[in-house]
Amino acid sequence: MRQPPRALTAAWRLRGLLVRSTLAVIATSLLAGLIAVAYTAHATSQRAHLASQTRLAELLDTMESTLAVACFVKDQTLAYELAQGLLNNSDVLAVSISTEEELLADKRRGPSTGATSGPSLKRLIYSPFDKQKLVGRIVLTPDPKVINARISEEVWLAAIQLSWQLGMVTFAVVLMMLLFIVRPIQAMSDRLHRMDPTAGERLAIPARHGNTEIGQLVVDINALSDRLTGALATERELRLQGEIDEKKFHTIFDNAESGLFLMDDHGDLSSWNPAFAGLFGISQQSSHGMLPALNIKQLPWQSPGQMDGLLQSALRQNTAVTQDLQVQMPGSGRSWINMVLRCVGDKLLQGVMHDVSHLKESEASARQLAITDLLTGLANRQGLQDRLHAYVQDYAASKQGGFALLLVNLDEFRRINEGMGLPAGDAILQATTRRLSACVNSDDTLARLSADNFGIILNHITQGEAVDRIVSRIVQAIRQPYFVDGSPISLHASIGVALFPSDGFDVPSLLRQAELAMDSAKSAGGDSHVFFNPLLTEAAEQRRHMERDLRSAIRNHEFVLFYQPVIDLVTQRLCGAEALIRWRHPTRGLVMPDSFIPLAEKTGLVVEMGLMMLDVACQQLVSWQNQGLDYSLSLNVSGRQIPDGLPPAKLQEMARRYSISPSKLALEITEGVMLHDIEKSLGWLNAVHELGFKVYLDDFGTGYSSLSYLKLFPVDTLKVDKSFVRDMQDGSNEHTLVGAIIAMGRSLGLDIVAEGVELQSHLTALQRMGCHYAQGYYFSRPVPAEEFDAVATRVTALLAAPQP
Repeated sequence: MRQPPRALTAAWRLRGLLVRSTLAVIATSLLAGLIAVAYTAHATSQRAHLASQTRLAELLDTMESTLAVACFVKDQTLAYELAQGLLNNSDVLAVSISTEEELLADKRRGPSTGATSGPSLKRLIYSPFDKQKLVGRIVLTPDPKVINARISEEVWLAAIQLSWQLGMVTFAVVLMMLLFIVRPIQAMSDRLHRMDPTAGERLAIPARHGNTEIGQLVVDINALSDRLTGALATERELRLQGEIDEKKFHTIFDNAESGLFLMDDHGDLSSWNPAFAGLFGISQQSSHGMLPALNIKQLPWQSPGQMDGLLQSALRQNTAVTQDLQVQMPGSGRSWINMVLRCVGDKLLQGVMHDVSHLKESEASARQLAITDLLTGLANRQGLQDRLHAYVQDYAASKQGGFALLLVNLDEFRRINEGMGLPAGDAILQATTRRLSACVNSDDTLARLSADNFGIILNHITQGEAVDRIVSRIVQAIRQPYFVDGSPISLHASIGVALFPSDGFDVPSLLRQAELAMDSAKSAGGDSHVFFNPLLTEAAEQRRHMERDLRSAIRNHEFVLFYQPVIDLVTQRLCGAEALIRWRHPTRGLVMPDSFIPLAEKTGLVVEMGLMMLDVACQQLVSWQNQGLDYSLSLNVSGRQIPDGLPPAKLQEMARRYSISPSKLALEITEGVMLHDIEKSLGWLNAVHELGFKVYLDDFGTGYSSLSYLKLFPVDTLKVDKSFVRDMQDGSNEHTLVGAIIAMGRSLGLDIVAEGVELQSHLTALQRMGCHYAQGYYFSRPVPAEEFDAVATRVTALLAAPQP
């Protein structure tokens, strides 16, 4: 049998070896490649997601300050622009920006496909002014398509790399086994060095290697060239897409309504948008087509130093700094710019500007309202105090000038509101405003401090004579009749005057001095003016100490009742007493009521004192009742106690508690108390009378003494004022007046008590006139409870003695 040629046998042997070796290498490489590709795909997926999150986080870092501004001011437009800018990043599928109360922006690229987007990136946004205050949040959703495409690309690149490795391993094995392959591969290598894949050049398959691994290798190389050409095309497309994205960013930058800019640490601006240029009237390009050289400090700031300080502060801090700066544009008015400045690294600063002129105008309007009286349009108390502070500061700086402070109070203005209603009172206040304005100069200050109190600052007036002339004009102007619904109304004013700097160097002192002077004018009867003097301060200090002592006296129960006997002139016996309050002061001794009652009424302490004394009076009635003495007791009531300070229910409760008859307890009031508020007084008197308590009208004859009041009010007894009784002589006017009062009271069915009986002649005259009761020093001075029994014995003996 003929043997095959040795060369052919060797070839087949070599080919078989080559095939087997190649297959083994390929199989091993494929197995390793599959494992590597699987691992690479997993690792690439994790790395791609992490890289996407990192890029998104870095993107948020660059926009965090702007996001904080958008969320803080709840600017939907700025939030929308930021969301649109974020969507320009290919990794972002959706953006949601919201505050605690509302959604500012919610954008998604393209229609929702329902594809799983993976974990979203969420970040909380804090206030640019307070890093502890949460103002909003942003949620970025990655685009799964982009991430998956990136993973696929990297896996394919890994596969290509493995293919190269497989080819090289195969080539090495074949080279080691078949030296003749070296030359074809060398030729291929030479050709590869000269080949331009981008021009479409490809390797030719060496001769006799069309069906060999070398031929296959050539095919693979040509395929790799095709892939390389595709990769280059892809890279070119990505570069073009990047250019498009950059153009989109510039579109947002150029069309933003806020002024945006970038500058270095010296203030030299490198870029700005049209909104920034519009704020300052800057040309966008120079004659060479480039941005003009511009430093931010060259802009027309009202206070350039503020801009320099803001720049230095932004460079020192890692957080955004903000400030409102005033701009003075040539040929136009002033405007306000809010600037937010933040260092973004490498000594570069990014800024955002907003025109806040309207906001500043609104704030100024609100401040003006806060110092303006709405009814009259004058300055209110705060406005007056602000002006006083300004004047005092000017004087402190120059040590020249001065002014007079006038406080004007309309006497008895409350009766206008109560009698004619608030609209009438408002009309009178507005008329008073016009009258006062006519009495002062244009550079003076007129203010309404409260309901019927006005304040006037007379600028550059420090002499009393000049003030007197102006005050006289004011007094005369207010004295002119006011007309409300055609009815004339007369008013007067009490005016207090303090001079700066002679009467005080600070605003609280001046106001206090003027108030003391006004109170003095009012206490003197009103319709006058008083200049401050130190004696008023001393009196005020005494009142302050007195008030403090009164409060202490209430706590320590230092008030007691003294009792002055009341004599029944018909039966010639002691029938009761009037309870009179006294103050046993620990250092001053016994203090009479005239010294402290007015202050107690003014401060309202008389209400608490009255309740305490009512309790003491009831205890005294119980004591007399237990002794079998049928005495009555009268107790004085202040106007401050009517109606709420001494409610009828309280009187009824006290009578029940001590088991005393209401008819044994009389309440003494004066005409002034009744007429202070007729409606309330009448209601209180009727309620008290219905409960069985008696009502005495004290000091009768010193007030209006009108019969209409006696018929209107439920009064049981008239007490003739002691000033008439003391001066009563036969044939005198006082004698005639007392007789008329007694006759009038008897005709109305009222009992009469004559106070101030000091002489036997007084007693005799009163008995002839038919007076029912009498009290006075003739019988006894007011005495403490422990001495009353002795006084009662002495009075009984006095009444039993024969009269001369």
